[in-house]
Amino acid sequence: MADQIPNTQPPAPDSSVSQNTGYSIWHVVNLWQKAQKDALAPFNITPVQFLLLAGLAELSQGSSAIKQSALAHHCRTDAMMTSQVIRILEKRGFVQRSQHEEDGRAVAAQLTKTGQDLVAAATPAVSQADAQFFASLGDRVDEFTDALAMLAGEKRRRRVKAIGQ
Repeated sequence: MADQIPNTQPPAPDSSVSQNTGYSIWHVVNLWQKAQKDALAPFNITPVQFLLLAGLAELSQGSSAIKQSALAHHCRTDAMMTSQVIRILEKRGFVQRSQHEEDGRAVAAQLTKTGQDLVAAATPAVSQADAQFFASLGDRVDEFTDALAMLAGEKRRRRVKAIGQ
């Protein structure tokens, strides 16, 4: 019968789901997120809040008011989630939202002085947490980052070495 599900072989005894590459990525992401949460706990912000604040600081180098859509694109976050988090950050006094000067349909966001101070204070803690977390990679951190970018469909300038080289 054409509609039958093909008979598949059971996995080999040594191929456990927990050894699967995707599971390994998921596990590492969870460990990394915990390290980030712990690093940001003294600042009373979440990793997503820090990501958006830091992204806003980066984008603000050339302009004071950044479109929320540009921030979402820069941080690779969902536009609706970005809007919701920016509203929370505005209520906490870290961000100021307004109508974008050049595009009346767009909402602009900019860091307040309090937000700038928070990013400046939290960045070393986040950087230290990252350095500690990825320390076991030694001098291959850049290669690992490039490999992740490649999996995400991005092109990097550095060449990723083949495994075993």
